[in-house]
Amino acid sequence: MLPEILGKLGMMGWPLVGCSIVATMILLERLVFVLFIDGRGKRLKSLLHEVLGNLMDKPRDLRDDAISLHLDHFRKPYDRGINMLRLIATISPIIGLLGTILGIIGAFQKIAATTDPVTPNLIADGLWEALMTTAAGLMIALPCVLVAGLLGFWRGAVLDRVTTELNHHSLSKDLHQGDSFQSLSGGKAA
Repeated sequence: MLPEILGKLGMMGWPLVGCSIVATMILLERLVFVLFIDGRGKRLKSLLHEVLGNLMDKPRDLRDDAISLHLDHFRKPYDRGINMLRLIATISPIIGLLGTILGIIGAFQKIAATTDPVTPNLIADGLWEALMTTAAGLMIALPCVLVAGLLGFWRGAVLDRVTTELNHHSLSKDLHQGDSFQSLSGGKAA
């Protein structure tokens, strides 16, 4: 079945199959990460709370900078695969379009080479096969765009929630000590 489909897709069939395999692997890995590893950000929050706990005796500016650096490091697993899905979503329709153009060229070559009368069936058969690569490219791109967008929204929500909680925790230490009320209000504490 697969060789027959690839035969209809022409030489651009293999790159499209490669794109779909990579996209499927990324989707499965992201699904496992979201469902089983840290979909709600608890692990990330725990790691950053530990870092923050070790820095609570330091000034707030230093804590904020250190947490920001650690957040950049710890957020990499949340970003994984999104850019690759966007790349696949961009190139798969282009690969499909290239396959269509090559297929149309091949169809016209067949028409030009025939000495028999050109029938609509001969034209339609060549165009039908040529347009399959565009359809395949779009069928690969659409889920990639959707999943990349959803993963981007999910990543943003998790990181925003964790960052907000860490900011509250960091500020609560300063507010309890009373030394930061002056800097927050811009004047002296009442």
